[in-house]
Amino acid sequence: MDVFSNAFEKKWFFIFMFMYVLIMLPLPFFFSTTYIPSLGGLPSFIIGWTVHTAATMALIFIFYKQAMSRPEYHEFDED
Repeated sequence: MDVFSNAFEKKWFFIFMFMYVLIMLPLPFFFSTTYIPSLGGLPSFIIGWTVHTAATMALIFIFYKQAMSRPEYHEFDED
């Protein structure tokens, strides 16, 4: 079963790859060599990483719920 074998896996592959590429981009809310204050004086990259982490965890939970409702994720190899 490879990533591009069905639409479900392809969709989630591209969602998680988008999240990976987003965090790797040197955007000021993920990477900063200077202090850019945001909420409560926290550096903006801390807020960016926190929001990205929360979004990733939510996507993992949604993926888990959708995957567990599919029968192919309940098949076990009995070798």
